Amino acid sequence: MTPKKCLVLLCTYNGEQYLRCQLDSVLSQTGVETHIRCADDRSTDGTVAILEEYRERYPDRFAYTVNEQNKRFTYNFLDLFFSTADTDYDYYAFCDQDDYWLPEKVSAAMAKIEAAEPHPNGVFYCSNLTVADEDLRPLGLQEDPRMLRRTTTATVKCENIATGCTVVMDAAFHRHALRHYPQGILLHDFWLFLIAVFTARAIYDKNAYILYRQHGTNQIGTNKKKFSFAGLRKFSRMKSKYPALMRELVAGYGDLIPAEDLRDIETIRDYRQKFGCRMKLLFCRRFRRRSAKLTLILKVEILTGKF
Repeated sequence: MTPKKCLVLLCTYNGEQYLRCQLDSVLSQTGVETHIRCADDRSTDGTVAILEEYRERYPDRFAYTVNEQNKRFTYNFLDLFFSTADTDYDYYAFCDQDDYWLPEKVSAAMAKIEAAEPHPNGVFYCSNLTVADEDLRPLGLQEDPRMLRRTTTATVKCENIATGCTVVMDAAFHRHALRHYPQGILLHDFWLFLIAVFTARAIYDKNAYILYRQHGTNQIGTNKKKFSFAGLRKFSRMKSKYPALMRELVAGYGDLIPAEDLRDIETIRDYRQKFGCRMKLLFCRRFRRRSAKLTLILKVEILTGKF
């Protein structure tokens, strides 16, 4: 029986230290034939030499390009994703440059997708992950299963639980997500998750099949940080993410979103310009996160324009 094929979309930037470990774990997946397409964001270290090494070793399964200019994290992934419009794989996945995938990561996602109730716009999968130190020693799960049970369509409008490196989607969702190219957003994983939740089928797996390596040069790290002055400085520099995401969601998929959800999404889109929308976000119970503490942080973000 011919194995199903999954195209893994990898973005790199100065990732030479851990890149070989990640590539080997992706190419060693069981129960599926993985192929890798990589976009390098103009690395200045030895990353491109490693990519060339793997292209020579796996000419039928590995390809890469180097961007003409630095696109930064989100649009490096988005442009790589949209470059696959003419491909025909069974599944598509996102990959960071410095983690480690357990051998069954992709096949476990495929099994969940195939067991899900079908949807004409496809199925999107994401999962928990095991946070690890730079030597891949496990530190614990990213998401507490008790918190996952509190996730609803209301909370996902205000809180992203989809980590990009866990994402796998079927071919139908891949086509559906190519319907609209979003302008000016900050999180590609949250963008796709919102499309899935409100216009297709979204699955979150409480199990973890990835060691999510934390080290000094992470471009995006775990958000499960304890209170610190560094965290306060990060908050002061934080940009508002949600209005742009909701603006693009309405522009690209508004005709498919249920009416009540669409009204809430438009409220988030407009809260920085319309006082009434800001008041609704602050006082309407539909706008919340999964705990009282996280909801309080949400209110602070709304008041300061950081949401």
